Amino acid sequence: MTKKVLFVDDEPFIAQGLSSILDWNRYGIEIAGTANDGSSALDIIRDNPVDLLVTDIMMPRMDGLELIRKVKESGSRTKFVVLSGYEEFNYVKTGIRLGIENYILKPINLEELESTIRHIRGDWDREEMEQVQLQEDWEILRNNVLQRWVGGEIESQEFKQRAQLLGLPLNCEAYRLFAVRMVPDESQGDDDFCANKATLKYRELAEALERFKPKEAEVISFLDSDGDLVVLYALRAQADDSAAERQLRAAARDAANGLEGVIWIADGGSGGDFGGVQSSYGKAKAVFRRYLVSGEGGSKLTVCVEPAAVVIGESASIEWDEESYAKLLIQGRNEEVGRFVEKVFASSSRGDLIPRQACVNTALRLMLAAKEQEESPDYSEVFASLGRVNSLPGLVRHVAGVVQRSLEKQENVREEYTPHVAFLIEQVHRHYHEELSLKTLSQKAGLHPNYLGQLFQQEVGNSFSDYVNQYRIEKATRLLMHTDRKTTEIALSVGYLDTSYFYRQFKKYAGVSPTELRQMYMK
Repeated sequence: MTKKVLFVDDEPFIAQGLSSILDWNRYGIEIAGTANDGSSALDIIRDNPVDLLVTDIMMPRMDGLELIRKVKESGSRTKFVVLSGYEEFNYVKTGIRLGIENYILKPINLEELESTIRHIRGDWDREEMEQVQLQEDWEILRNNVLQRWVGGEIESQEFKQRAQLLGLPLNCEAYRLFAVRMVPDESQGDDDFCANKATLKYRELAEALERFKPKEAEVISFLDSDGDLVVLYALRAQADDSAAERQLRAAARDAANGLEGVIWIADGGSGGDFGGVQSSYGKAKAVFRRYLVSGEGGSKLTVCVEPAAVVIGESASIEWDEESYAKLLIQGRNEEVGRFVEKVFASSSRGDLIPRQACVNTALRLMLAAKEQEESPDYSEVFASLGRVNSLPGLVRHVAGVVQRSLEKQENVREEYTPHVAFLIEQVHRHYHEELSLKTLSQKAGLHPNYLGQLFQQEVGNSFSDYVNQYRIEKATRLLMHTDRKTTEIALSVGYLDTSYFYRQFKKYAGVSPTELRQMYMK
């Protein structure tokens, strides 16, 4: 950061000469001007503060030490270098008490002056780093306290103590909370809307919130654990509650300039006192879990004021021709499958928001139908990314990608296996719910288990145990989605006697736990 220096000496040619004696730009220092006495210098500094003052001692009207004392009294963080033609110990002693950086005798030794400036520049850099660290530590503490508050994870007394320390408004008439989520333009790809861009947009929005802040209100904004921006309005007596929403809309429109995506605002509900903030936060976050942004019309701003006010009802389902889709998968017609997936969801994109559950259920059915064609399906790519999808175009893109990769894998799979490997696959498909081991099956095949395992690995691309686990998890997935049976019963029915082992294997191959899967897919 550029710093400013002022030169003060009652001999004009010395004050002017100081400007050219060093390459001040090299040290990031800008020359603010010169003065010929302490009184004139003080007037300049009052109007335009400087970071460094290089001053003579003996001057008319106000000497250098008195000038330093006056600047210090103003609370300035200015640094000082004293020049003098006299080697007076009393001057040196007084300067040290005042906190000068150095005492340089005239005629000025250039090397000593340059060394002093390098030292001062180093101090500035360290101070700036310390200030940044202090600010970061403060932000971390503030965010942590606010996250715990809205999440209901902090005791009231502890929060009041922390809020007082952080200067947060507590004694307000009402609070209005919104959650803001940045949703990328999925047509550009996730990489084009990286976390850094989202952070910059959140920063722009936070700055805009200050510019558009309504009267009689304080605005608090912070990022929660999901990376969403929480905007909390603390409203004083007789403040207009609706002004908060208008202000946030205006700030969001301002921040949306140049955005490749959508700013999605969820309202936590009107009004509410100090104790109701947690409830408002829960309502706002529930909007993100219940809906998808349709992306229709390329709107940069989507506001959900009333969570229930959407075009398609919560129980709406998406109809599609499963038989035609199955034929396309069997035939491996990649482009037609992609168009089919887009057409399935096309009827859903009405209005700004659409219910997530119906779309996710349909997405799962489309992807799992493709996965059923694979010999050793990888279910983690099906489930793991679903929770991070926020828009219908993003969901379509995810489904199309999974299905396309599935078809490509099938093209690369050998159409026929050697008799021994085909025997093992048949045994897994018929007896997956029973105990299966290469040792037992190798006796039936008449081969050594190690050799049989190597053959299987070479032809299938997976170890035999991985293949068995993946097939069992596939069957368990179907039962979890289409039945109400308990997880322990399902584990036993697909060959897992140890339920905890089943949970570990399911998480490994599906990317989510059985409970999380059921929450994603509700009949």
